[in-house]
Amino acid sequence: MMSTTIGKKEIIAKLHQLPSLPSIVQEVIASFNDPDLDSASLANKIAQDQGLSAKVLRVANSTFYGLPRKIGSIQNAVVVLGFDTVRSLALTAGMAHTFPPSPGSLFDRQAYWQRSFRTAAISKALAKNFRQDQQMAFIAGMFCDIGQLVLDLCIPERFSVLLGSHAITDLLLLDVERSDLGFDHAEIGAEVIRLWNFPQEIERVVCHWHKPEQLESFDPLVCLVHIAASLENGASGEDLIAGLAKTCCNRMQMTWERIEACLPQPDQLEAAANLVSSS
Repeated sequence: MMSTTIGKKEIIAKLHQLPSLPSIVQEVIASFNDPDLDSASLANKIAQDQGLSAKVLRVANSTFYGLPRKIGSIQNAVVVLGFDTVRSLALTAGMAHTFPPSPGSLFDRQAYWQRSFRTAAISKALAKNFRQDQQMAFIAGMFCDIGQLVLDLCIPERFSVLLGSHAITDLLLLDVERSDLGFDHAEIGAEVIRLWNFPQEIERVVCHWHKPEQLESFDPLVCLVHIAASLENGASGEDLIAGLAKTCCNRMQMTWERIEACLPQPDQLEAAANLVSSS
């Protein structure tokens, strides 16, 4: 392990030195906190960004959504899929394009974005089945591990060492990070989500989804992402239920049967995840 200390403030300062988020991505993030949102205007702005709209349409036309006919425009996508879905896809595609794969790093950004999309889609499916906010569930799942990306962006060599240590031990990455840095990617992720002006609900998920039982008050959104991340990591059946936080299982009456009934088809989910992470 490296001994040189680095603080959260230093990492945030390094983040300020990186290229800023594209204006359209900033507008999409801001729209989640805007009760008077003009959705038609924002959809038009997304449509005007040809690269972004092309990526949104590629995902919208994938087998994941299984639409009977091809969607040819953002406006058409809003009619067919709904504004919330188009907005979420635009944010996802915009962020993945802003922070593309970095050759030579132990942190595989393409795999990270694919994993994030799968977690997001599963979170949304669970939210629908358990009558929670589907849009917030998707965004929370998409950015639940954003702290890992931030560490790779700001301290790439140091983070590569931590990933290497994690790979050869039975320790959680969070524990490896805390041992070396004094904090973990969940903490730094929550700081960045706040810096980027995401809704407070997302910040809460990013900070706590790993251990929802430590929250003072029950939060179904945190639990949904907790479950979705476990599913994305390969857990299933009664082994999944046994490994989940008891608070989530008890308060949300989780059973494997209820979870399995709403899960997306794996091959369709993988196809959409590949489109999100591709350039």
